[in-house]
Amino acid sequence: MEKQRLFLTQFTGEPPLYSEKYGRPMMRKRHLVHEVTPTRAKSWLLCMNEAFKEVGLDKHPMGKEFFQRLTEVASIMVNTEE
Repeated sequence: MEKQRLFLTQFTGEPPLYSEKYGRPMMRKRHLVHEVTPTRAKSWLLCMNEAFKEVGLDKHPMGKEFFQRLTEVASIMVNTEE
């Protein structure tokens, strides 16, 4: 949980706490071991959207910006065709 907190702090534009402790996130490289298809990326976003709704982030202005960032990340993570 602490590692995730550090990453999300950095991901949302705050101090680069994750990089200071663990080095650059290199998210795409770390996820290459998983086949991420466009459908799987879309499914992940649907799950994240439900989670945002569950905790009320979908109605918060920062939540909308955060979800937009996740959408960008999902497209970057695709590494396998359908």
